Amino acid sequence: MKPSIKFNIYLIGERDFFSSEQEYFDKLKMCFDNGIKAFQLRQKDLTVRQIIHLGEKIKKIIEKYDDIYFFINDRVDISLALEADGVHLNKYSIPIKIIKEQYGEMLIFYSSHSYEEALNAQKNGADAVTFSPIFKTKNQDFEQGLDTLTSVVKGLTIPVFALGGINEHNIQAIRNAGTMYAAIQSAILKKKDNKEIIKMINYVLSSK
Repeated sequence: MKPSIKFNIYLIGERDFFSSEQEYFDKLKMCFDNGIKAFQLRQKDLTVRQIIHLGEKIKKIIEKYDDIYFFINDRVDISLALEADGVHLNKYSIPIKIIKEQYGEMLIFYSSHSYEEALNAQKNGADAVTFSPIFKTKNQDFEQGLDTLTSVVKGLTIPVFALGGINEHNIQAIRNAGTMYAAIQSAILKKKDNKEIIKMINYVLSSK
């Protein structure tokens, strides 16, 4: 189990983006080859057994690298079954405190949508939070905006990963808002060749 959050880009990847499972796996390999250090498996349309089966295949890919963090969305049981590095929780999940008491080494992300949610997650023991949606997306008409992101970052001591509509065109604005962390999905996964965008986003987020 890796001890802390040591990555700037948190890749969230759904198989549904791709026409085949093999295409999905090939793109994940490309992402890891090009510098992605953390990945969350999120599949809301599959059964527990199906997610575990898919996760086992992804874990075999990840194990070929020395330093990839592997997270499971929502399901602590699946994270334990796959011996993942952590779990990503939301307000409907098992409370953070319970997981910290039972499985202290498990890294915990928490999905927050307000300053209060983010602060409470930190108080309860979360290792990092995502804060969203920063920008409008095809699925979300509402946006938190950069000023709100800045307020959340200033109020927390744990990493705050900006999420929602983030890409190579607005990553500098994210960094200017005060965070060194971003959670990204389509902007990376949908690129035919994502080497340059990953390199660029990592560079911007890591800059002072």
